[in-house]
Amino acid sequence: MSYENPEVINYRFPAATLSAAAVIGRLISPAGKTGRVLDVTTIVTTGVTVAATTVQVGLTADPDAYSTLTVPISSANAGANGALSVDQHEIPADTVVDVYAGGECTAGAADVNVAIAWY
Repeated sequence: MSYENPEVINYRFPAATLSAAAVIGRLISPAGKTGRVLDVTTIVTTGVTVAATTVQVGLTADPDAYSTLTVPISSANAGANGALSVDQHEIPADTVVDVYAGGECTAGAADVNVAIAWY
């Protein structure tokens, strides 16, 4: 498969806690394929309070290596999208990727979706 015609996979992490700095999910590339984060979106399921928080896509040693989304203070059913992908940071083939919550808010949970193009 070529870069012009990638396989796009959406990874869903339902009701992920955003108020603790922790891994909310992990994924691995399809065998032998390199990838790039297209977008990260959230639908808030429990209100995000006191401070905005982040959802990051990266590695254990570099949590925001591939993308970051800021989730603003919001009530349930609010959405956020428009993740900032890191330029020139392709996900290497056969790499385990972590999706993290930044934990900056005091409460909050969301359905988190990560769209990645694999080629």
